[in-house]
Amino acid sequence: MKRTKQSLRTLSLICATIMLTVGVGGCTDGMRHPEEYSTDGSNRVAATSNPQTISKEDLGHTWPLKVDEGTVSCKLSKHGDPILRFTTSDGAQYALNQVQDNENLKSIETLKSDKSKSVGTLMSFAFSVCDISK
Repeated sequence: MKRTKQSLRTLSLICATIMLTVGVGGCTDGMRHPEEYSTDGSNRVAATSNPQTISKEDLGHTWPLKVDEGTVSCKLSKHGDPILRFTTSDGAQYALNQVQDNENLKSIETLKSDKSKSVGTLMSFAFSVCDISK
């Protein structure tokens, strides 16, 4: 009787260990680094100049704007804050961030094709443009 209880306890521990191992292994099997997710090409866009043209083709489904392309620029304010701007092909400028130097510009939010779209990918790209010296 004692031996049967011990065998059942051991068998239960082995089963629990196997289930835990399979469960954890199954969870991590689908985990990937965010850069590995398909974004229709946006992961291949690298800032190479400041300012730099960027298009709907570059960002694929993450492109949030009504226009198909524009120029992203970055300069530093006298306080060292990045001033991020998006300029359309007709010369209209939009503020990508809310800093004092952009207060007289329309927000990029007004140029969105759909209110549910995020400008996050475009903003990330704009910050990478800041890293390129003029």
